[in-house]
Amino acid sequence: MTKHFHAPPSLSQPDVPRLGVGLALGGGFARGYAHLGVLRTFRENAIPVTSIAGSSIGSILGAAYASGVPLPRIISKCREIRFRDFAKWRVSRFGLASNERLGALVQKLFGTRQFEDLVLPLAIVATDLGTGDPVVFRQGNLAQAIRASCAFPGLFEPVEIGTRCLADGGIVAPVPTRAAREMGAEIVVGVSVGLHDGQRGAPTNIFQVVSRAVSAAQKHQVEAWERYADLVLRPAVQGLAWDDFDRIDEAIEAGSAEARSAVPRLKLLLNRQNDMQSALGKQGELMLAEALR
Repeated sequence: MTKHFHAPPSLSQPDVPRLGVGLALGGGFARGYAHLGVLRTFRENAIPVTSIAGSSIGSILGAAYASGVPLPRIISKCREIRFRDFAKWRVSRFGLASNERLGALVQKLFGTRQFEDLVLPLAIVATDLGTGDPVVFRQGNLAQAIRASCAFPGLFEPVEIGTRCLADGGIVAPVPTRAAREMGAEIVVGVSVGLHDGQRGAPTNIFQVVSRAVSAAQKHQVEAWERYADLVLRPAVQGLAWDDFDRIDEAIEAGSAEARSAVPRLKLLLNRQNDMQSALGKQGELMLAEALR
């Protein structure tokens, strides 16, 4: 059954096509730091990122970058982050912890409160637990949208926004390539860091049970999200556990290495995009000249 994205009426239609790359950053807790390596390599190689869509940790790092904060500062701040900085243990019927602290962390990271304040267009994906459908945020309160997108089931309590009860965006959009495409990106690059803990055998704790169950479900969604991507990057972060936040440099280097290998292909895609725009421009000039005769 086809899943449909929900958005305010003004955002329900695809945006005007954007020159450059639309990045779709997937979830994966500490593994998601690989996204920083991808962003760093793109900057070093003059690959223009013109919009970002994020799920789970991809929403945090995507928002930080879209806010215009220099990447070195983002990386420096992320090196200081530990699980206690965004989670507060509070066992309830709905989860083991609350991610209310994430709102303050978002402010600390990049100081932006609203989508409208961002330098780059951003989409954040969460999951509606009432309908099972994706919910895409493009405007309004940034911290609320990020909290919803990062509310991993079983670990964090769901986040209520309006009449919706929302959870981790990675459940329905492991890599939010469709959201990136619907923002008008002509070239969509998906970055998948995976969720499985990389260990074989029986799980040893409740988080492994839930994460492996979600990971198993995500395996059957690969074809669905890959069809919206022109290129998929898969940094080698399988050896990192979900909470290896202190191994950020390993994750960043894995993202950089994967992005470096993709630069030639990306430049080819960008050259084709520029050639096509140039051809369309010349065609428009000819049509205008013909009309003025």
